[in-house]
Amino acid sequence: MSAATVNADRAKRTEARHVRRRQLIEATIASIAELGFSDTTLTAVTKRAGLSHGTINFHFKSKEILFAETLGFLAREHFDCWQKAIAKAPPEPSAQLAAMIDVDFKPNICSPPKLAVWFSFWGQVKYRPAYLEAHDTYDRKRFDEFSRLCGEIIAAGEYDHVDAASAARRIEAMIDGLWLGMLLYPKLHRRGTARDDAFDMLAMLFPKHFDRPG
Repeated sequence: MSAATVNADRAKRTEARHVRRRQLIEATIASIAELGFSDTTLTAVTKRAGLSHGTINFHFKSKEILFAETLGFLAREHFDCWQKAIAKAPPEPSAQLAAMIDVDFKPNICSPPKLAVWFSFWGQVKYRPAYLEAHDTYDRKRFDEFSRLCGEIIAAGEYDHVDAASAARRIEAMIDGLWLGMLLYPKLHRRGTARDDAFDMLAMLFPKHFDRPG
C-alpha cells in the first residue's frame, strides 16, 4: 500500500470521527433542549443520533464529558462566528461592534435548542466548573473586544459620560436578557425584535454612531 493511500485512508477515518462527534453533540443539544439534563442519557443521545452505543462510548467516556464537549462546541462556535464577523466588517469601531452584536441574533447561534442548552448549563451547579473551563476564555476575549470597541467609540464621539467597561457590561447583560426572553416567551420576543431592541440600546448609548431601528 502506497504512502498516498495510507494518508488518504487516515484522512477519511479522521473525517469520519469528526462527523460522528458532531452528530453526537448535535443530538445532545436537541436532547437537552427537549428533555433537560436529568433525562438526557447516553442512550437517548445515541438513539437520537441514529448511532450505536459503542460509538458514543468510543468518542465520549461519560455523560459528563459529553456535556462538557457540547458546551465547548457551542462556545467555540459563538467565538468563531463573531471573530469572522468583525474580520469582514469595515474597520470603524461602530461597524465592528454592530457586526459582533448582529451575530448574537443569527439563527445558527440563538436557535431555541441552543438557547435552552446555554441556560440549562448556566443553571446547573454540578456542571459550572466545566462551564467555566470551557467558556471563560471565550467570555473574557469577547468582553475585552466589547470594551475596546466601546472605548474607541467613546473617544471618537466624545461621550464623556460613558465608561467603556460599563458599556461593555451593559451590552453583555442586555444580550443575555434578550436571549432569555426569546427562550421563555418566543411568541413575544422574536429574533428580529430582539435584534432591534439591542441596536436601540446602542443608539441610546452612542447616538452619534447608531440610529434607532425603524
